[in-house]
Amino acid sequence: MNTSSPTRRQQSGRFTLSMALFSCLLAPHFVEAQGYKHVAVAPEDAQQQQLPNAQATGVFSHASMVAIRAEAGSQSTDGITQSLVVDNLEASPVAFIGPNAEQWDLQVIDPDGVAVIDERRNGQMRVAPVRVGSESFPGKQWQLDAKKTGRWQITLRPSGQQALQATERKSAEVLGYLMAKGDPNYKLYSYRDTQMTLQGERVNLVAYLVESGQDRGKRAAMTRKPALPASITRATVTLTAPDNSEQTLILNDAGINGDAVAGDGHYSVALPTHQLGVYTQSVRVEGVRPDGLAFTRTAADLYPVVARSHDFDKRDARLHIDSDTDARITVPVQRISGTEAVFVAAEVWGTNRRGEPELATWVGGLASVEAGTSGEQLTLHTDSRWLMRKQLQAPFSLRNLRLQHKEFHTPMAVSAEKALLVDSKGERSLNRARSGVLAASGQQVSQDMRAKRVGHGRPSSEPTMAAAGGVLMLVHGYCSSSAWSTSHFSNAVEFKDYNANRSHEAFAQRIRDFGASYPSFGVVAHSQGGAAALHLYARYYSGLDYASGGRLIQSVGTPYQGTALAGNLAVLGQIFGAGCGKNTDLTYSGAANWLATIPSWARSQVDYYTTSFKDRWWAYDYCHLATDLLLDDPEDGTTEKWAGQLSGAVNKGHKTGWCHTSGMRDPAQTRDTSRNSSMSNNAAR
Repeated sequence: MNTSSPTRRQQSGRFTLSMALFSCLLAPHFVEAQGYKHVAVAPEDAQQQQLPNAQATGVFSHASMVAIRAEAGSQSTDGITQSLVVDNLEASPVAFIGPNAEQWDLQVIDPDGVAVIDERRNGQMRVAPVRVGSESFPGKQWQLDAKKTGRWQITLRPSGQQALQATERKSAEVLGYLMAKGDPNYKLYSYRDTQMTLQGERVNLVAYLVESGQDRGKRAAMTRKPALPASITRATVTLTAPDNSEQTLILNDAGINGDAVAGDGHYSVALPTHQLGVYTQSVRVEGVRPDGLAFTRTAADLYPVVARSHDFDKRDARLHIDSDTDARITVPVQRISGTEAVFVAAEVWGTNRRGEPELATWVGGLASVEAGTSGEQLTLHTDSRWLMRKQLQAPFSLRNLRLQHKEFHTPMAVSAEKALLVDSKGERSLNRARSGVLAASGQQVSQDMRAKRVGHGRPSSEPTMAAAGGVLMLVHGYCSSSAWSTSHFSNAVEFKDYNANRSHEAFAQRIRDFGASYPSFGVVAHSQGGAAALHLYARYYSGLDYASGGRLIQSVGTPYQGTALAGNLAVLGQIFGAGCGKNTDLTYSGAANWLATIPSWARSQVDYYTTSFKDRWWAYDYCHLATDLLLDDPEDGTTEKWAGQLSGAVNKGHKTGWCHTSGMRDPAQTRDTSRNSSMSNNAAR
């Protein structure tokens, strides 16, 4: 462990221990005392902890990913034909992805009837891995250099026995997907009208077309754009349920079946929520742009359906003052099902000396139902000094209360306001503590006000002290093999949970348990590993809380705000029968729900880097052709620059010429020796 004096970062939010306790940390039993955190933020930071507006967490798309089915298009013994509408006036990349891609010969005919690709006559194209995020699929890819808009015909002819048998199937089985890039100035936007995707509850899907104009690449501005009227002529959504059953629904703009207003350009439909688990959602729209060009767009996404395991009831909440620095808030609830802990959060309000309500703090953390004197309740632990620092007194209240699923972060219950009662003993304790604490500390926010240790966690495996001091942990990302070269870092250990699909919650616990072998650790993380490390620091006590000497968490290419690839990977995984599976934390909506649980002081302990491909003026550039269809520039082949931003953290800059992983056009971002050296030298351990 580095024993240098505390840095600015440590003073602003890290829960460090004095060196007088260092000998205690070396004892194996210290990890057994680690628990989880109930966190609090200052009033000025509380806005960041609010749930996002559902309308702002959807998916933009300027591409189409069209399924090729055994009975789709004009099928004959000579193959399967699928039309593809192209409205891109620029060079348009196209890819065919399928499990038996090498056994199909492609013929591509442009809108004028000219065969621009004919594998049977001119020889087969190379079958190469098509990378979508961290996964690879066999496929063929090319570029439509003719720049012709209109309807292209793409025919797949069997050249192998398995492909020949596929043409004889009558089950409408998906054989592969055609992916094409449309004009990025015209984007499909689709979103669900609520984040509360609860079993049996109403959830509407909304889809419409927007024109990017000057706001291309500016997501906040794009979500405020109006729908282009009379642009969509047909809109459908294909849904794959948790049990893998499939159905296709028609969206409408007639003011029925989930559509709010007829004729406003917003097409809607009510989504199924009867099964528990994760649904895959694939929207497809067809229509005509205002300039007369026909278009097709698709957008894929995921949504989890969870049971409402808990709900708020009508009883008042209670405030218990245990000491000058410790307080408990008991929130009355009804447990509907299950015993799993839930994330509970609320703003704490009091009354100032002018008799006006004033926000004291936002608090949140995991809690399990316990029996109270008048029924079941959840308990939040916080610091009583949040109430004292502004001399707030009764009446108190809780506002913007919510319960979120522990794993999916789905909101399960919300309440606008609830009275927070304090008995006379508690009021006397507040008055007594208020005078003493304020005299000593004024209105400062101390480190120990930001988190309270709750419960006692125990690693899943017995800890062993593998190092005498702190280490730097190198963490990979979603569905990844080894990402880092350990030779680029000093005193480093590699976290190994390769090729796995884990939620931020499960990923964080794995990091915690691996780190229990060491007295302290800092983290250098790639991709989802950065989000998992942040989740760990915000939710649980671990070796991160004992690290010192520099930057606590450093990440490269982490999609803190999600990636469009999450839904597309799930769609492709369905036809390959493989892949790492569905991960809702990596969707835009799932990431937004998760970020609402992460306090600002935890974010401030993150230094993050983003990258993208090198842009050459004379060429069509990308990290990978397939993912360029699905993402907005600048991007690294998985993470768009905007989605890699983490509000409240330290942005270390954006560097071109580096892509997300190996196998893309530019080198993998984790192989940048200059950045790796800097991260190693500046890391906490």
